[in-house]
Amino acid sequence: MPAPNSDLDRLAERLSYRRRRAGRRRPLLIAGLAAAVLGAIGAVGFVSARVELSVPAALSSKSANSKTGNTAPSKTPDLLTAQIDGQTPEGQLIQTYQLLARGEEGQAFALVEQLVRRQPDFALAQMVYGTLLLARSGQGEAVERQLAAAGSAKSSDPAALLRTEARLRLAALVERPPQDALPEQMFRLSPSVRHAIMVDTSRARLYLFENSAQGLRLVRDSYISIGKLGTGKLVEGDQRTPLGTYYVGLRRDEAASRYGAAALPLNYPNEIDRLAGRGGTSIWLHGERAGNYARSPQSTDGCIVLSNDEMRLLAETVTPRETPVLVMDKIRWVKKNSVSSPPALDAGFESAFEQWQQARLRQDAAALRQLYEPGLQRGSDSSSDKLETNLARMARQELPVQSLERLSVLPGQHAEPVLIVTYREQSAQDERARLKRQYWREQNGQWKIFFDGVVG
Repeated sequence: MPAPNSDLDRLAERLSYRRRRAGRRRPLLIAGLAAAVLGAIGAVGFVSARVELSVPAALSSKSANSKTGNTAPSKTPDLLTAQIDGQTPEGQLIQTYQLLARGEEGQAFALVEQLVRRQPDFALAQMVYGTLLLARSGQGEAVERQLAAAGSAKSSDPAALLRTEARLRLAALVERPPQDALPEQMFRLSPSVRHAIMVDTSRARLYLFENSAQGLRLVRDSYISIGKLGTGKLVEGDQRTPLGTYYVGLRRDEAASRYGAAALPLNYPNEIDRLAGRGGTSIWLHGERAGNYARSPQSTDGCIVLSNDEMRLLAETVTPRETPVLVMDKIRWVKKNSVSSPPALDAGFESAFEQWQQARLRQDAAALRQLYEPGLQRGSDSSSDKLETNLARMARQELPVQSLERLSVLPGQHAEPVLIVTYREQSAQDERARLKRQYWREQNGQWKIFFDGVVG
């Protein structure tokens, strides 16, 4: 995982420096307590209500980057005022941090004490609780030693992993996506696609988007864990999380002891992965197993893991087979008002897709054959034998379609130019429209289909 944000670190350092300069070696006062507890777990970016601290220009929400439309999540020091869902363990922990930063130590202690009783396996909450107990008992020097030890601990040390977890959970409150912005890939979603998911592995964060009458908007984001060895999955058992564009499958709840409150399989390996020789199975979005609420950002065998509260809500919200999940190592956010229309796709692809659509509606077998790669052996409709059978039937006008609705065009997220098209095919012979997916790639300046099949 990347190093903690330097702006956030500077805030914590300045807070700690002012406390030390004041000579507070006696039992910690409230302002010092906030700095020490938050520093001991590595949770930075809090401003104590009793310490004057100017906000660096780099943390201003009106930074120059926000004007360009090409921006990382904005940095706004809103930890004291951010609205938190206090019904979840993570929400209660963050509220504890907020209370400490406001100087409300008594309420903070009561809240974290309630939290560890409710969720005793939340190791991060236990660490905060233990630090507060030390500080309340007058053992300020013990907290100072904990701070010193924190700075020298190895990255694999359990306490260091908890501090990294804390940093990422809390950075999500400070480093928010720019107001009225979307990831650039989201501009190509049809309004009929109700939800979409983006995973930013560098920030250990999952973002849930929803289409409504007002357009696509971010409705929720959650802390996640990924593979122990990071991203870039290649083979079974490599403990890496794949990067790419996937879709959620049918909800699976039969193995709660392993997958927590709910699980949504991803269609890894997809056709792009198979073409590139990437393998492995059972990459899922799922909850945490019992006794494992606190999670390092890299702690899974390749799956993407959320808290049970968040996973249960996600599984109850998204539509299987239709909800895309884009797993990326970095998200490029684009301001909505900087885009008058969806970013243009490759002109060659748009031309080829239009040719395919019109040829399919006409049942023009000769024109369709030119748009599929030869010798394909995969896919219900695009394998060589099935394709030839269908083309022969189209030549006899036996497979009419009434309409073809393109739902989305998303990139494959790999170096090779690949686009994934999800569409609905309404046949004259079937009352129910079929959900289908194509994979196109460009070779030698020509876009052709290497997979076209019904979504299972």
